[in-house]
Amino acid sequence: MENVKPKEVFVDQWTADLFSNFTGVNEDESRNDLIQIAEEFEDVVSTHFEGMSLNNTAEEIVDNYISIANNAVTADRFYG
Repeated sequence: MENVKPKEVFVDQWTADLFSNFTGVNEDESRNDLIQIAEEFEDVVSTHFEGMSLNNTAEEIVDNYISIANNAVTADRFYG
């Protein structure tokens, strides 16, 4: 049996920052709840930022957010 590593996907900084500040996004939400929020986020971006399109799926945006949040928690614990 072979271990499978999660697929690494690039999410640009603009998208990552905008999503992390989107209403309802916080570390206490489940991944499924965050995906629903990310789908709403995609709709808002397409409506209010005409001509802009996101290059990632809702799942990729959420996985990036979770990864960044986990790294921040680890760094917090490490650096105190």
